[in-house]
Amino acid sequence: RIKISKTLIGRSALPIEDIVRQRLSYKFAITEEKAYMTGNGSGQPLGLFVASDNGIPTSRDISEGNSATSIKFDGLFNAKYALKEAYLVKASWFFHRDALKQIAKLKYSDGKYIWEESVQAGQPDRLLGRPFYMSEFAPNTFTAGKYVGIIGDFSFYWIIDALDMQFQRLVELYAEENQIGYIARKEGDGMPVMPNAFARVQLATGS
Repeated sequence: RIKISKTLIGRSALPIEDIVRQRLSYKFAITEEKAYMTGNGSGQPLGLFVASDNGIPTSRDISEGNSATSIKFDGLFNAKYALKEAYLVKASWFFHRDALKQIAKLKYSDGKYIWEESVQAGQPDRLLGRPFYMSEFAPNTFTAGKYVGIIGDFSFYWIIDALDMQFQRLVELYAEENQIGYIARKEGDGMPVMPNAFARVQLATGS
């Protein structure tokens, strides 16, 4: 819900109502993205980084090869090859930017970076041959046992829109305040439907 002064709407050279719609759309988008990452499945989507027998269970957590405080390339290899070929051919990575920064800084003993970004114009960067995406709502706490990334075929994360985004303009409700109200509604859900299509990157539980 957003309330806007009628005076502002009438005098501004900017398209105020378009800006309101854009802002409401943005609020829905980040709410959904966060839920798809970490929603608990109760009155909200079931997220990728939530261990659940109804979604991705702990048996799909891969910690071997990582330390208790950082991601290692051995751990990434173990996660990648925890997927069968049918899922791996369409798999992508999902990380927080802090996790990708940590991965990008990993070096060989001679100081050379292990991960080299694409040097071919027009070609996206890949991690161990698979594309990657970033989300501000992916986990970025680097302590023992925490999730720090995921690889999977995300066509097996199903998103259902039960009610497309609807906007309603409330002209009379705030008339005494010389304001117009705008409310938006949207209904949807999401959850992983094939556990074996995913492997979560987990930090080691020991030192």
